[in-house]
Amino acid sequence: MSPENQVANVSHARSARGRLWQMLPVDWGRVQEVTNEPVPGHIKRWWFALGGTPAYLFFIQLTTGILLSFYYVPSPDHAYESVAAITSRVSFGWFIRSVHKWAANLMIITVILHMCRVYFSCAFRHPRQANWLVGCCLLMTTLVMGFTGYSLVYEQLSYWGITVATELTATAPFIGDALATFMKGGEKIGPNTLTRMYNLHVGILPVTMVLLIGLHVAMLRIHGVSELSLDDPRRKGEAGESPRLASSMLGVRLIALIAAIAAAGALYMAVLNPAPVKVIAYALTIESSRIFWLVGASVLMTASVLLFLGHMYGLMIWLFVGILSLGKLLFDLATGEAANSALWIAGAVVLAITAVYGVIRHGHFIEGKGEDKPFNFFPDHIVTELMIGTLLLFLLTLLSLVFPAELHEKANPLVTPEHIKPEWYFFFQFRLLKLTGLNTAVFLTGGLVVLLVAWPWVDAILERIAPKKDLGVYVGIVAFLTFLVFTVWEAMV
Repeated sequence: MSPENQVANVSHARSARGRLWQMLPVDWGRVQEVTNEPVPGHIKRWWFALGGTPAYLFFIQLTTGILLSFYYVPSPDHAYESVAAITSRVSFGWFIRSVHKWAANLMIITVILHMCRVYFSCAFRHPRQANWLVGCCLLMTTLVMGFTGYSLVYEQLSYWGITVATELTATAPFIGDALATFMKGGEKIGPNTLTRMYNLHVGILPVTMVLLIGLHVAMLRIHGVSELSLDDPRRKGEAGESPRLASSMLGVRLIALIAAIAAAGALYMAVLNPAPVKVIAYALTIESSRIFWLVGASVLMTASVLLFLGHMYGLMIWLFVGILSLGKLLFDLATGEAANSALWIAGAVVLAITAVYGVIRHGHFIEGKGEDKPFNFFPDHIVTELMIGTLLLFLLTLLSLVFPAELHEKANPLVTPEHIKPEWYFFFQFRLLKLTGLNTAVFLTGGLVVLLVAWPWVDAILERIAPKKDLGVYVGIVAFLTFLVFTVWEAMV
């Protein structure tokens, strides 16, 4: 081909591409400028950027919820049977339902943790009060989505959970009776109740959530990410910095060595000794056990390499493996399944110590250094978010395999269960109800919700009363510990 023809072909290709871009009324130069906008360096801290995690989980819930809706029948006569069919007869239906359930639980956890981060870093203060209100609405919407979600299964928990919820709602002043009647779809719980729950869960609440997330992100873009200085003056050229940093990295290398030894042990179990493994209630075959140990070895080898290089992601994987291992150990010890329990306990102690040490020293990891140095949104932050999303998918898959969604007894309005509890995120409310009675519990819950929503202005008053004393931090610590104690208390009863 002659040079003239090559030039003509290149010119034609550029012209065609130009016409294609002109069809879309978007300023692509502006888009590129926005995507390359520098992000504050402290966003490298994994605990500071939790806001994207609920969004991932919400997208997973939307996807799995659409798949489940193809088989679910929202009527009292067929709802339970359709869920049973999804669980036992539809191909991979049990897995999709389990992922949907665990994504809902993790979404509630991450929304609560994100609000705790915003609270304790005082990111709700002026001019971000309105965004705090949006965040409170997102929290309430997430909790209501969880409630309507398990109401659709139409098992005993579903029916009696709605019964208790409507009774609580009816005691609210002024609008309680009208709101309870709306929830039930009439004067008593019946077919219309399930229809209301279904419409809320698959239509009204997801649309509300999308609008709130869009508003939340838009206000975040307007105000910008709240600045946070995490620098330690001792790191900036003082004498003694090198020995301290060297000792910290030596500890990280030790964790990496332990992870490598654990990976070697898992590889040995996969190749030379693939004995059957009992994972909670499921006894794996030899071949399934080999896959189990191979996956474990791959995860631990990845963690050891990342830890050796000083990456935060290695610590995150190590923490994840540690939590699963400790949970497995506690279950085995409680059921008498643990062989050589003393050795397992010693290993668990070592694992816990190294994980705690890593969390304390996370400031010396690569992602924890240079907090004040901005970095590009694309590709740096996007790649980090994709890695976290992949880790979430891995976590959801494991949780769904080890703890699949169960199906309990069908709802029976004529039989009141002796012992029934709501989902864990309502344990606080349930314990409060037992301790104080119906009317007092509703009054206290309403007061706590009002206090949460109005906190930016309450905090401003506390700041005027005691400047720079951070009284709100102590209030938050007491509130979180109370919530934690009530939740654990109810779980153990």
